[in-house]
Amino acid sequence: MIKLTASQKISLEAGLKKAREASERNRFCVILGHDDGLTISELAMALRLSPATICNYLKDYESEQKTKHDPKGGTKSKLTEDQSQSLLIHLAETTYVKVKQICAQVKKNYGVSYSRSGMTSWLQEHGFTYKLPKKVPGKLDPQKQEEFIREYETLKASLNSGEEVYFVDAVHPEHQSQAVCGWIKKGVQKTLQSTGKQLRLHFAGALCLTGMKIVSQEFETVDADAMIDFFKNLRNTSSASTIYVILDNARSNKNKKLEEFLKNSNIKLRYLPPYSPNLNPIERLWKIMRETKLYNRYYESSKEFFRVVRGFFVDDIPKMAHTWGLRINDKIQTVKLDPVRLAV
Repeated sequence: MIKLTASQKISLEAGLKKAREASERNRFCVILGHDDGLTISELAMALRLSPATICNYLKDYESEQKTKHDPKGGTKSKLTEDQSQSLLIHLAETTYVKVKQICAQVKKNYGVSYSRSGMTSWLQEHGFTYKLPKKVPGKLDPQKQEEFIREYETLKASLNSGEEVYFVDAVHPEHQSQAVCGWIKKGVQKTLQSTGKQLRLHFAGALCLTGMKIVSQEFETVDADAMIDFFKNLRNTSSASTIYVILDNARSNKNKKLEEFLKNSNIKLRYLPPYSPNLNPIERLWKIMRETKLYNRYYESSKEFFRVVRGFFVDDIPKMAHTWGLRINDKIQTVKLDPVRLAV
């Protein structure tokens, strides 16, 4: 039996988190699991591998400290180390839609021929995956987001006893099936029914991270009058002497009628930078609502849809809010812009 040192365990656990390929993750799991006392038969059954493969993984680690799986065929890259580094720099700056374009670029720059499958393997071995770029608003300003975070941290540090900070936002759940990715067997096509009608509900919500206090209210529509009514409710619900409210720049949140109402009030508004929902922790509450009530679910009738969504606000929030602290917090990250630059 392999007996790992504390430093080896830490290194292997870190390697397991970074491993991209299933075969490489299996090696880490075998080594760590065997050290934990699992038998070869138990590991083979748990990982759906043969006992011989388990033994080979253990021997490889014991003799060579091997954890990385060999690439298919065990062939070495046709590119030299310098050429590989040059290509990696180029691919970090330039995005190609098709592998054949990269093959042509490699042939042109380095005189090396790759098949599409060979270049795909090279890309995967060097950490590349075929995925969509993340869409962000065109007017998003990372510098303003950084400034907001500094101002928010200053506000938190300067709070007096009896003062609270609430993050406020509106959400509009729609009676329409929302399809999201899930693990489905290859060759099987799962289906999700959709509805013809797209009726919506409208809620305003306020989140205080201290004690995970959540105030919500349903409206026919969220406009200036609705927000005035909501702030009256928040003021009556909270016992704070001063309530700092952080919210976005929607018309319902930024208008003369609301400004007039809040004059001489204990509610003080602080606005997020434009196009910055990532800075508002209450968005994570809305995500929990979608995950538990909307994603991959079909509601035949609007009545059933309304009952389930309202149940989240009326029943789930009071019962479950105290368990959401790990997901809903103010560990806020800004969006870093890294625009796609396509090959010409």
